[in-house]
Amino acid sequence: MRKWPLYFLSLIFVTQNVFALQIKSVVDNETTTAKISSTDVTRIFVQGDRIRSVKGLKGAYIRENDEKNGEVYIQPSGYYQDRAFTILVSTEYGRNFTLLLNPTHSPSETLMLVPKGVGRERAEHFEQASSYELTVYHLIRAMKNGEMPEGYAAHAVDNKTTYQLDRRFSIKLKTVYEGLNLRGEIFELCNRLNYPIKVDERAFYKAGTRAVSVDMITVPAKSTINLYRVVSHD
Repeated sequence: MRKWPLYFLSLIFVTQNVFALQIKSVVDNETTTAKISSTDVTRIFVQGDRIRSVKGLKGAYIRENDEKNGEVYIQPSGYYQDRAFTILVSTEYGRNFTLLLNPTHSPSETLMLVPKGVGRERAEHFEQASSYELTVYHLIRAMKNGEMPEGYAAHAVDNKTTYQLDRRFSIKLKTVYEGLNLRGEIFELCNRLNYPIKVDERAFYKAGTRAVSVDMITVPAKSTINLYRVVSHD
């Protein structure tokens, strides 16, 4: 097992690009519930696979296929903007998922479907293929871009608990990326004050933390950003 150098603990990546991502673990021939925007297009793709076909109730949605990337874009029709509907997704690797989609009045998110059974060997290959610095960088970049590192499994955290930090921020864990030796975490960080404040990344370190990254250092008043943290399992 590689020993991670301590000097890298202070590394922070900053970007202005924010990608809204909803990650759902899916099991072959089972139903998974997810949300989509009621008025905007939702991108849907399967991690490590390609969508071959989508079937559902006629007239419930408008669909556009991305044949090159094996993805689909779905938007509810007018009548179903406040009604749940079901679609059946089939992939090139022979997987079949049923999605119960619940339209909500919220901005569009990319919906990533993660099949059960992601291999440990592939995760080990991702974590050992590059230097420590590049491995952590690639993991954080993947979380920010709504991508999945080789061999990783990701799941949304179904926990509505929000924690307060110094009466300035509220923070809530949204998504977890599980690898072999590394774990990525995406938090929703909200500035509760009526003026901009700076983020001190040291406040989010705990035992085993390898890097912290935020969408921006200064958070505008009453605004929300994403905070990304990488920790090790060892």
